[in-house]
Amino acid sequence: MNKEIMKKAGFEKEVKLFESGKCPMCKEEINLNDFEDDLILKEYTISGLCQKCQNDIFG
Repeated sequence: MNKEIMKKAGFEKEVKLFESGKCPMCKEEINLNDFEDDLILKEYTISGLCQKCQNDIFG
């Protein structure tokens, strides 16, 4: 996650959630063992979204 770009785009709250180990969408605690594969884990490093929220968004 590029935190500086996200903050400049108005996503300060979401960056803080990511930094505290929570999903910026559902605010649940992130458990790295929940990720199904490396691609989903890579998406987490970009967006900060947990497995469930990624499933909800990407299907």
